[in-house]
Order: sequence, then C-alpha cells, then structure tokens
Amino acid sequence: MATFGVEYVDEFSNVRAAGVISGGGQDLSCPYYIGRWFGGTLKDAGHTWKEFHVNLGVAEHDMRDVPSGGNDRADSVDLWFIITHGNYANGQLSLLFDTKKEDFFGRSKDWHFGDTCNLEWLWIYGCHSINGDNILEHLGIFKGLHLICGSYGDMYDSWTIDEVGEDTANNLLCGHPVSESWLDGVSDWWVSNHPMVISVETKDTFNDGDPDYSTTVIGSDHLWGEGVVRADIPPNKQFWMQAFYDDGGIYG
Repeated sequence: MATFGVEYVDEFSNVRAAGVISGGGQDLSCPYYIGRWFGGTLKDAGHTWKEFHVNLGVAEHDMRDVPSGGNDRADSVDLWFIITHGNYANGQLSLLFDTKKEDFFGRSKDWHFGDTCNLEWLWIYGCHSINGDNILEHLGIFKGLHLICGSYGDMYDSWTIDEVGEDTANNLLCGHPVSESWLDGVSDWWVSNHPMVISVETKDTFNDGDPDYSTTVIGSDHLWGEGVVRADIPPNKQFWMQAFYDDGGIYG
C-alpha cells in the first residue's frame, strides 16, 4: 500500500499584505474539499496518510531536499499532492505560499524528487504547473520520480470541481493507471481544466519512435497496492520523455 501527503493553501492574506504579486493572491474555495476528500478516500481504503498540512503550516521548503535547505516532506512519501496557485514562467514553475519562511514562492528548479528512492508521483492542482510546449524543462526534477501530474493551462476554483480529489482517488482504487486517474479525475463538465501528465522513460520502451505504452511508466504505472508499479528510472537510464493531456468543459 502507498503512503501519501496532502498540502493546500486556500488563504493568502499575508501575500496580499506583503504585495508580492500584482493584484494580490486570491483566496480559493476548492482546496479544502479536493485535499480532504482525496486523502480520506485513500485512507479509508487502507493507504497511509502520512503528511497533512494547510495554509500557514505549508511552506516552500516542504518541496526541497535537505541539502538544498528544505525538510524533504514531499520526498518522504510515495504520492505528494499540493493545491495552491501556480504559474510557469522563465523556465520554471512557481507555486504560491502564504508564509515566507524562506520565500513566498516555491520554484521547481530547486526540486529533485525521487533521489531518496521514495516519491513516485507528484500531483499539483494549480494553474500552469507544466510547460506543455517544452516538457524537457522538467527533466531535472526527475531523480527517480515517476510522474508529474499537473496542468498545461488554467485549473479552476469552482463549486463544480470540489469532488475532483475524491474522483481521482476512486480512479486509483479502481485500478486505473496514475496518469489516467489524474486526467479523468480533475477534468470537469463545466470549467475547462487543463490536466497534463509527464514522465521519463527508458530506451527499451521507445521502440524506435513507436512506443509500447503498455510498458511505459506513463501508460501503466499504478498506485502501490492497486496494480503494476514501474521501477524508478535513475538519470543514467532516462532516454525520452512523454506527455499525456486532456481538456474539456463548457466554460473557460
């Protein structure tokens, strides 16, 4: 069975008071439901909810390893799910936090996941968390990490998506691959979310440009205890990267 952590920020009063971004940070309504219903669903199925932090209990150093000045919380579990504002610019993702322990922003160039042979799946519900035009910019994050599940565009705060955490958890528990569970789970009938998943893969699965997706990480990796889990791919075995994405919704 898997261990997992959930963090979310839905109040940004300190960000607004500090004036660190133009227009301030808009408070969110959905993270409470997404994070708690996701975690509760997996916990009820027997998976271990190891980390849970909200608002001022969440800081950017949770996603940095100890040599980089962080506390390695994210790399202490199999699946890490964070919900907050995101923005991709200048070759990296910035996530917004409401406490400035070192910085209000967590920057993806500081992340190196899976180097403890633990974190397999990084989930980010936040806008523009993946550069869909150049997924190679994310390569440095993968030190044994299997998948990044995020978005290539907007991810909305709407009453219609409160259940997406529960939906993605149920997808995992029904034996769907992690990538499919994310793409289907956070898609919505009303708002047009833009989920995306990226992976690193081995030379064996490239198959001269005709990949066998039944053996790739992105095509067949499952949550521990719910199906096949592919082996970590260390940097010296990484040969190519792959992305899956989805879209939908009436609005946006």
